[in-house]
Amino acid sequence: MRFRARGWRHEALVVAIIAGVYAIYLLTSDYQNLYYDAEDYWQLGHRFYQDGHFSLLAYDDALRGYAYPLVNFWCLALRKALDLRAVTVVKLLNAAMAGALFGVVGPRLWQASTGQPMLPSVPRRLLWAGLGFVFWRDYFNFSLSDFPALFALGLALWQAQRRSLGAALVAGLALALAINVRPIYQVAVPAVVGLLWHGPPRPAWPTRLAGLALGAALVLTPQWLINRRHFGANTPLVLSQSKELRISNLYLQKLKWGLLHEKYESSVGRELPTGQLLFMNAAGAAILRQEGLTDFRSLGQYLKVAAGHPGAVVGAYARHLFAGLDISHPTPYLHRWAPSPLRNGLNYTLWFWAGLVVIGAGRPTWRLALVLASLLLPCLAVVPLSMEVRFLLPLHLLLLALVSFGPWPTWALATGRRLAVVGLAYGLFLVGCFTLSARITQTVEPRFQAYLLPASSGKK
Repeated sequence: MRFRARGWRHEALVVAIIAGVYAIYLLTSDYQNLYYDAEDYWQLGHRFYQDGHFSLLAYDDALRGYAYPLVNFWCLALRKALDLRAVTVVKLLNAAMAGALFGVVGPRLWQASTGQPMLPSVPRRLLWAGLGFVFWRDYFNFSLSDFPALFALGLALWQAQRRSLGAALVAGLALALAINVRPIYQVAVPAVVGLLWHGPPRPAWPTRLAGLALGAALVLTPQWLINRRHFGANTPLVLSQSKELRISNLYLQKLKWGLLHEKYESSVGRELPTGQLLFMNAAGAAILRQEGLTDFRSLGQYLKVAAGHPGAVVGAYARHLFAGLDISHPTPYLHRWAPSPLRNGLNYTLWFWAGLVVIGAGRPTWRLALVLASLLLPCLAVVPLSMEVRFLLPLHLLLLALVSFGPWPTWALATGRRLAVVGLAYGLFLVGCFTLSARITQTVEPRFQAYLLPASSGKK
């Protein structure tokens, strides 16, 4: 009992350290405004307040689910009560979430999934949080859905492996929140249900499944009622459409953009023109021209086009995967284009290290395989889309966790010959990553070329 209390104290200390560091950094950062999607999510919080009172069913946006805007509604109320700036409330909330994600949910999920008797050590947990800070810190300045949705999915995966009906209920609540905030996480649902099947013998699987379903229903029923009231749609899932933006299916639209763009970043001015930095895919644009298409009407139509041009499409997917992991800046909204070669080199080194850990790890258990499927299937589903690095957030944090929590790849150091082979492979890997990153940067649309490309390229 004394050992367990000491463990909770260490966990609370880790959370406090991480949240405190984030709070200090965020409150003193250069970002003091919300932009683009972050501003949209914040403004959606106003939709719940109509005719002078709060109403959950007053929310009437078909593009985004109600759950995260509801969080922002209560942040709005807190902002008014304490007379704080909106961005200050967002930063404080996100600092607390960072502490909970990096200090509790991530390490607890690792322990449950790998069957380790103890949590990763405090230094290892702080290493994971520190690497997350290096690559993702400025995302916490904004009211974006990516980290909250992943936090909810991680909580669901952890709780689905615990031994109580209450845990199954929490898993259902968290899973439903994840798919309401980021609908792409719907592809993770079968794997989470599989975790219940492979869970402890008591309580029985049907009982745990009922708890999961009840928890999910508590979150998804309001979305169902909202859809029926405002859009005449009989579904508890987010519709992902917008008449105002002329979007009938957001995923299909992003599939088209995925053929046109390798990647995109968002600029908010200062040393860059305001807008989106689009990295173009000439081969994908040629496919659309050849097929005479301006939009995809169905997933089947897209698959038919992709099957007709397998080489170009597979090549685009490979570049999307690389571009989504190639984090040029630790922010979603750029003031300037100034990627750090040191940070990029560290990023590629961590990928290589994680690969060595996986090679030496052996065959995963069914439980671990299901957790990996829950995290990786959403990443697989977004690879065809026009890529933002935040879309592959689950995969990147998983790579960082392999480095931080996994065993040292001592197999690579077993003999001098093996070490030499691994060293050569690492050198070639680094050269290949830097080369591919530079080539993707060169595909940026013309109005940004003078700001991104070196003078030697002939640009300003």
